[in-house]
Amino acid sequence: MKKSKFTLVGKITLTSTIIYCLALSALESLVVVYHHAFVSKFELTTRGEGISDSDLIYHGIFILSLIFQVILCVYSLIRRNSIQLMALVIFNFLSLAYAGVQIYQHMILEDEGTNGAKFKPNDKFSGPEDAKIYFIKRMRPIEYAIASLVLAFSIYLGLLSYKLSKEFGWENYKTYTADLKVRKAFVKLTILQTLVKLDIFFILSYAIQLIPSKIIGYSNSLFETTSIFVIGFLLILMALYSVENEMKYILLTVINLCCISLAYIVYRLIGINTPIESGNFDPYEFTRRLLTFTLCVTFILLCATIYYSIICFRNMSHGIYVYSVYGRPGSKVSSEHGLDIPTDEIKKSRRASKKAEYVRSSTTISLD
Repeated sequence: MKKSKFTLVGKITLTSTIIYCLALSALESLVVVYHHAFVSKFELTTRGEGISDSDLIYHGIFILSLIFQVILCVYSLIRRNSIQLMALVIFNFLSLAYAGVQIYQHMILEDEGTNGAKFKPNDKFSGPEDAKIYFIKRMRPIEYAIASLVLAFSIYLGLLSYKLSKEFGWENYKTYTADLKVRKAFVKLTILQTLVKLDIFFILSYAIQLIPSKIIGYSNSLFETTSIFVIGFLLILMALYSVENEMKYILLTVINLCCISLAYIVYRLIGINTPIESGNFDPYEFTRRLLTFTLCVTFILLCATIYYSIICFRNMSHGIYVYSVYGRPGSKVSSEHGLDIPTDEIKKSRRASKKAEYVRSSTTISLD
């Protein structure tokens, strides 16, 4: 009988994560249904439509974050990646901010979004205030339940991740313990992989937030949104490829592009948070908090990505390769380590090992 790739704790973690994400998705969908029903009772102004669309976008980002968590969990368990598990716990805590923003955005929609809107009379509601009270009583408890569930599951996931980290740590120790430099390089490479995956979500979530921007009043929204999607996708693709395959020159290109991205983020943060003169239209009035939060988190993640990319590039330049020589966590490694792997993988590992040895020898000769 074939042995399962997941341990008992791993199966519990994956099952719990899937159930948690399905439950939250169901609650989110229910909130969206109430949101749509509430908005349909009014003929909103252009400004009100922008606020309503932004609100729906935040619901979409939250559901997207749940899908992202399942993918992150599966990858962490397959690759025996304890660092990525810790990142999953932190990410889940960060999603609590989105749960809080949802409540705040609905308050804005109920108060500011319906200003100047024409109420559509019907038999069920006597007026706009009656409709607001009806939907608030139904939406608010669900929103508070979502926030509470996120907090409780974050603590629960933290405990499971701690148990799994001890299991994975021992397995990885046996594989990468032969050389202290290799072990350190493995940790740095694992951190970089995790950071790149987190970059994916926050870059895309920022771009998604710009989708309703033309209605709200941002400038150059279509060009900016398209550019972020295209450039961000290519940047992340290059980063993942360079890390997974230990391609140092592609990684160097990623470092340079990330530095340029930092300049853009600073520019946007200044633009979003520049005070608007009293009486002038403020396109960021109702979205400033979440846009600033997303950009700040992305800025911190990119800084960390650049830092660990430089370390990994330096390790590769010194001939220290990890996955190419020893294989990836969760996969079979060379028979030299007591296990069997496919022939093509052995050949790749040997070629990489020879390259690494050649670079080390060249470095030693040049130093002498």
